[in-house]
Amino acid sequence: MNLTLLSFLLILNLSGSKTPNFYPSFLAAKEASKNSQKDLLIFFSKNGCAECESAWATFEQDQLATKIFISTLVDAQDFDGAVILDKYGLSSAPSWVILDYQGALKQKWTGEWKNPHVRPTTPVVQETKPEAPPIKVFKATTAPQKTEHAAAPVSTPTTVAVTPAPVTPTPEVVKENTATPAVQPAAPVAVNTPAAGFILQAGYFGSEANATKLVNDLEVKGFKGYSVKPTSQNGSMYYRVISTVYKSENDANAVVQTLSTAGVKATVKKTSEI
Repeated sequence: MNLTLLSFLLILNLSGSKTPNFYPSFLAAKEASKNSQKDLLIFFSKNGCAECESAWATFEQDQLATKIFISTLVDAQDFDGAVILDKYGLSSAPSWVILDYQGALKQKWTGEWKNPHVRPTTPVVQETKPEAPPIKVFKATTAPQKTEHAAAPVSTPTTVAVTPAPVTPTPEVVKENTATPAVQPAAPVAVNTPAAGFILQAGYFGSEANATKLVNDLEVKGFKGYSVKPTSQNGSMYYRVISTVYKSENDANAVVQTLSTAGVKATVKKTSEI
């Protein structure tokens, strides 16, 4: 029995209890969430995972959660499921992701089910702050009277005539032209379209950071010429790590063997498929 059949039986086993608002297909659940404007709950599971079965059973018993969420199951061991898991920065199962009906991430976590919509109903009692003590007002006392003394005679100062210094005229200051030069528009960046031939796909990620990391790792191992190519699929962005173009499929397959010895699994694709 192959892995695909085992994964299908696991999902069938988990979803056999007719959970309200449950869709076995991820794309169907995503469309239902958009149409009903309800949050989408994605549960990542894997074959032979007792903890996954326990977590899903706990969710099914949560009558409030099964009503407010559109839910679906994703096999974390399947290729497409692993890509979705990586897209949201998760790496193990059981894991949970909650998206709004427009596809924006709201919450994610790993482990048992917990309903993030449940909040404690106990009212918060505010502590009464003690009143500040009254500020004492001090009255000013009457200052003692001073004994008057005879004023000393004031001598009249002698007036001295001061001749003003000649004023030197200030030369006219020539202002510099401070006008800001016009900003030249940046030249458009040309997007290189792969020529006809064959390329190697060394990775396919839901996270651009993970794709860039693989390019750097390949360069450290001596495999240069790899780059990240964004790809839009079903309204989401994914990132391929691809090589330069090879003229023949045999040339590309020879490099696949070399990559395999370095622990890198790559596949050969036509440039028209990218």
